[in-house]
Amino acid sequence: MEAFTSSLATIIFYAVAKESQISDGMFSSGMTSNIRGAATVAALVLPLILLYKLLWSRRRSTSNDETSDDNNCDSTSQLQPDSQLPLPTAQYFDPTDSSDLLPFPSVEYEVFLSFRGPDTRHQITDILFRFLVHLKIHTFKDDDELRTGEGIWPSLVKAIGQSKIYVPILSKSYAHSRWCLKELVEIVENMRQDKRRIVLPIFYMVDPRDVRHQTGPYRDAFREHEKNFDRQTIQNWKAALTTVGALKGWHVTHNDEQSKYADLVSDSIWSHLRRFYCTVETDELVAIDGHVEEVVKRLSLDFKDVTMVGLHGMGGIGKTTLAKVVYNKILSHFDRCSFVENIRETQHQNDGIFKIQKKIIEDATRKEDRVCDVSQGRRIIMDRVSQFKVLIVLDDVDEEFKFGEVVGNPRGFVSGSRFIVTSRDCKMQDGCRFQMHDQLRDMGREIVRRENIEYPWMRSRIWTVETAVELLHEKKGSEQVKAIEVTTPRPYTNLASECFVNLSSLRYFKAPPDAKLKGDFDNLLPNLRWLKMRYHRGRLGDDDHLINFHMKKLVILDLSGSDVCNDWGGWTHLKMANNLKTLNLSKCGRLTRLPELPQSGSLEVLDLSSYRWLKSTRDDELDIGKLRNLMVLRLPRACIKKITGGTIGTISKGLRELDVEECECENLAHVLADVGELQSLQILRTRSANWKQGTHQQVLTRRLAAGSSNLKELTTSSSPVVDLPRLLELETLVVESCEYGLEIPTPAEDDHYANNQVLPWWKISKLKYLRLHEASRMWCSSGTNNNPGSNCRLPSALTRLHIICCTQLEWLPNLENMENLIELIIENCPMPREIQGLGSLKSLQTLQISDVANLRRLDGLSTNNNGHMRQCSSSLAVLVLERCGALERLPSFSQLRKLFTLNIVECPLLTEIPLLGCLLSSANKLQELCIQDCPRLAALSLITGSVATMPSSLQRLVITGCTSLLQERRWPVQIPNLSNFPRLRILHLKDMRIDGKQSVALEGLECLEELEALILGNLQPPVERLPSLSHMTKLMSIEIMDMPSLREIEGFGSLMSLFIVKLRNCSSLERLELSGLRKLRSLQIMDMPSLREIEGFASLKSLATLQLTDCTSLKMLDLSGLENLEVLDISRCPKLETVALSSLSNPGKLRSLEIMEMPSLREVEGLANLKSLQTLNLRGCTSLGNVTSLGTTLAVGNDKC
Repeated sequence: MEAFTSSLATIIFYAVAKESQISDGMFSSGMTSNIRGAATVAALVLPLILLYKLLWSRRRSTSNDETSDDNNCDSTSQLQPDSQLPLPTAQYFDPTDSSDLLPFPSVEYEVFLSFRGPDTRHQITDILFRFLVHLKIHTFKDDDELRTGEGIWPSLVKAIGQSKIYVPILSKSYAHSRWCLKELVEIVENMRQDKRRIVLPIFYMVDPRDVRHQTGPYRDAFREHEKNFDRQTIQNWKAALTTVGALKGWHVTHNDEQSKYADLVSDSIWSHLRRFYCTVETDELVAIDGHVEEVVKRLSLDFKDVTMVGLHGMGGIGKTTLAKVVYNKILSHFDRCSFVENIRETQHQNDGIFKIQKKIIEDATRKEDRVCDVSQGRRIIMDRVSQFKVLIVLDDVDEEFKFGEVVGNPRGFVSGSRFIVTSRDCKMQDGCRFQMHDQLRDMGREIVRRENIEYPWMRSRIWTVETAVELLHEKKGSEQVKAIEVTTPRPYTNLASECFVNLSSLRYFKAPPDAKLKGDFDNLLPNLRWLKMRYHRGRLGDDDHLINFHMKKLVILDLSGSDVCNDWGGWTHLKMANNLKTLNLSKCGRLTRLPELPQSGSLEVLDLSSYRWLKSTRDDELDIGKLRNLMVLRLPRACIKKITGGTIGTISKGLRELDVEECECENLAHVLADVGELQSLQILRTRSANWKQGTHQQVLTRRLAAGSSNLKELTTSSSPVVDLPRLLELETLVVESCEYGLEIPTPAEDDHYANNQVLPWWKISKLKYLRLHEASRMWCSSGTNNNPGSNCRLPSALTRLHIICCTQLEWLPNLENMENLIELIIENCPMPREIQGLGSLKSLQTLQISDVANLRRLDGLSTNNNGHMRQCSSSLAVLVLERCGALERLPSFSQLRKLFTLNIVECPLLTEIPLLGCLLSSANKLQELCIQDCPRLAALSLITGSVATMPSSLQRLVITGCTSLLQERRWPVQIPNLSNFPRLRILHLKDMRIDGKQSVALEGLECLEELEALILGNLQPPVERLPSLSHMTKLMSIEIMDMPSLREIEGFGSLMSLFIVKLRNCSSLERLELSGLRKLRSLQIMDMPSLREIEGFASLKSLATLQLTDCTSLKMLDLSGLENLEVLDISRCPKLETVALSSLSNPGKLRSLEIMEMPSLREVEGLANLKSLQTLNLRGCTSLGNVTSLGTTLAVGNDKC
């Protein structure tokens, strides 16, 4: 049916020519014309792809005086915003609306918080404010933002007018405050005047119905107000409450939910702002969806690696438009986004490269930076932009653009970052290209344009919004028009029947998302073949008077994703649509019952995917008795009660695709009883379907093997897969949750199934992807006693093999024939002692083995007996061995020259990693080396031969938890000069004896300018001094522990990018310099008995958490420069007699204060100023005199012993 749909689309509207889609017949022996001739013929025969411009999307406006019933209001308490957060119904922000994207006039704040101080200031308001500040969202909160000397009300009005998003926190006494009510009136008025402004209400310990109807505590408040204010003022206040109370928001009913809802609200706010800042205007191509999906697929958003995708082709074919559509589609997955256009033109301008760099920096940091030269711009990008998960699109790049010089090394960006590059030069996309073949569309567009240059509405195909609007609304239709596609919402919601006068030849119509067809369509659109409409919630209702909408010639009706209801006027004519072949009702969430299907039985595609929103649909019955032409039936997650009319095998002989995943139909087993008889079936998905008659499913795959020889994809659960040799066309097989997962045929059975064919099954099978998940076992009818699968083979065509959570799996087939396998993942399986045939996997790139309890050896990755390199060694890029409790030894890794990642974690019996130094000297692409928690590992050498050949690509080096490396009788760990790893970003070395000088260790540490995280601990012999850290300008986190001889950390005070510092058990360290740590947020100093002086506290403007424990020599603590301190924890510092909280620059921010086990402490100054204090613990401070009054902010009582 998909082929039919594609052909019909071509006949009606466009043609797509892609290299992979050209039929073999075009190049048959009888064809003598060349490629240009073929293109010309195709251009004349096929109506071609057309380009239309996507104007700004229309806002889903909803009247401001809209009210909801009580049930709708109750739903606010259940609102759970996620990555695509629901927006208030009375105010919708659409990032594709041009008016939404116009700059706000004189906007200073992004968020305005309106709240009643006594109720919420130190509760959810404070929590939400901190979350917003953390996200760098400029927020107005009256106690922080009002300027001294300004009038209160004028300042509030100004702040409201200069804000984008309003968050009223409506509490029980909110209405008692005239200031709160006046603020709310201003907020509602600004929202009405400017539809771009958004209101996100929080109902804090108050019923939203009380807010909307002014009942309960709000009624009491207005009784008091009526005594002091005029009637008009009271009405204005009530109207504002009614409006805001009707909006969807968050209902907080318990104190312990405050952080959760503050997090949800801040995520929603950032979602709005991100779309506002990041979305780009886009033109859109007809039939672009397939290209968009392909690009998104190649971006691999689920993978953590940094990925780049290139789009190249001739100018004007739609590369930029495609990149924009993809960019808008996926930007919500990233922390920061930037779309840089016209690079080829910009870079040749004066300061052009600086403009490109400045654009990226400003988009990512939302701050202006002056870029003086290319190297400085690159440095700023790598320092500030790379710390975010970013999406960067570089449009129209040519051969003169040097990516590394302008942007920096993409591998230096945070994991998950993505780059999209468009170019006319295919050489720019080496290894990441995505080519479009759209020359036919270019020719077709020009042919249609020439049909009528002066009057575009007289052309046969209409795809631009301007032309379509002019044609429909000015009733300029003519018999020449055959196709209209309008994909952008306009400021109208209805398309009356009068708009379609004289369009008697119209065959294809795609309506705007907001449009509704209304009126009498008698004698209109007699030749319409394809209708696609997508209504939004609130657009359909009892006023949808659609009559005489005849569908006699309609072939495709696509209402997917619509809010179409059962009272839609088109349903009465659907049963008369005798030519209808495709009906798509997927995700139609407001349907309460299935419509009556056409009586003719002409349907070939029926899609009811995700048909499970309303409980009333659970009583629906789907009658397939007349659907004898059905080719595609999709019922995943459908709540249809019963399927009547017969079984699939007897009704739909030509069925190609059947999807019943998670379908709850009660007689599904009966309906599929004869599905194996379908010779045409290519795709079958039955995972987690409702199999109440389990015996039928157990024989399902056997019946498939007997009849469905053309099956290409099978996804099943709770049933074994047998007779695989009969499924020779199968390409994808997923088996989940069954006791006997897969039967592997023996060579003897191969001969039986082959029917005298020359080659056995495993050589001719087309299976490429096999996934066993919670499938207890594979079985084979023959084999040796020690390994029952030694004679069994999986198909040689396999490229991916995943065996996950198969807890009773005891053996694997020999893998020596799987020369095409690229990815092998085995997780949580017992397994035998070894994996046979591993050395023959010449295409293997990823090998991941986790939680495999019985695996003792991993042979096949090193050289063979003759000294020659194994085939597997030549391609392996990722090797991960985790929690393999019986693994005793590893092969030599010296020949894994393409290795990208090597992780060996929690292998308690492992004693040796042979020739690891040789690996480092030959694997010039290695980026990650992690050896962790292998307590018996007796020796480890990272050096073999010349250090000049060490991999400069290494970015992460972790060696920790290998406690045997500490023993004196063991050889010390040979750490190479770290300057050989200039790209190193994470260095974690702990619990080892290292080979170096006693006083200074880790030679070359001072050269790691890209380092972001440094963890050192328990290094022997005792280390007295570390190399200077002053050049580590990107270091954000440092942790040094269990190094009692360390006396100095040179350059520590100049680490300006540090966010986190943890120092523990460095008992010889006497002095600490912190003056340059201006970004420091967390400082923990523990078990430092010699520490006498901490300098530079006054410079720690950003410090939020300070913990000092067991600093027995510390006598003085100067807190005067700490402006943002929120948590202070001081314990067992016996010489500290005074803690002067009064010296804090902003004591009102301190939330938690714990001072414990300090018997000499006599005074804690300034407790009365701690307005936000929630936790106080003074346990063990026996000399402390009277505690100053704490006020009313204390949430947890003090404990003084």
